Amino acid sequence: MKTVFFAWLSNDFKDTIIDYQSFYKSFKHFHPDIDLVVFDDTVIKEVFGSESWLSPGTCKAAFAKRLYNDYDLVVNVDADFYFFDRCHEILEGDYDVAACANFNPFWNTQMAGGYTINNHYIPPVDYIHYMQGGLVASTSKEFWDDYYNVTRDLWEKLPLVENDTLNVVWHSGKYKTKVLDGDYDFRSTNFKQYYNCASLGREKQFRLINDKVTLDGRPVRSYHIAHGNMGAKGPNKKRVHELFSPEISNWFYDKIKG
Repeated sequence: MKTVFFAWLSNDFKDTIIDYQSFYKSFKHFHPDIDLVVFDDTVIKEVFGSESWLSPGTCKAAFAKRLYNDYDLVVNVDADFYFFDRCHEILEGDYDVAACANFNPFWNTQMAGGYTINNHYIPPVDYIHYMQGGLVASTSKEFWDDYYNVTRDLWEKLPLVENDTLNVVWHSGKYKTKVLDGDYDFRSTNFKQYYNCASLGREKQFRLINDKVTLDGRPVRSYHIAHGNMGAKGPNKKRVHELFSPEISNWFYDKIKG
């Protein structure tokens, strides 16, 4: 399955607000065989200029549509991710759309729903079942088109924009979905690995077991800083050594050096 991960990042944010080198190097360390496309200012300006409704919070599917004719599996990942392992559950491609659990002990959101806007039904989604939009994978062109259209139609109507519109599409029942962590709820026995926000607030509890980063004995595939301002020019997103113990940060920096 020909696969690409992609992110978009203005030059103003590289290695300033975002620790781009750690994002890029950690991804490539664990996925040397997988393409990673990072759209820069030239493409960002072109995309925003050609589709005037787009904004920094509404553009993910627009970039995916630029790639999906050349790849079987297209994965959007925010640039404020750090990778600790190979993303096996993504690369299996056994889904139409896959994304990450959001529910955690630190900071959660939900969507009231139960009504229709612009012919789109907005489902009620509780804290546990609300999906995180920082990493979204799909083998379906139809999904990316749907995600694009729903976001275009609702971006001024829903407060969390692409996170909310992802949940509109995810909970529509139209697609075969996969929660990459194994379950929506990190307390479930079906929750097998940490991918995104389910570990927020527990960073100091990460441990090394057999050269693998773990939390509660489960592997941590990746970590999404998520919270924090991406607008204007600050504050900077935290670096690995500011988030995790010396044991974890030293392990991480050793893996990506060179």
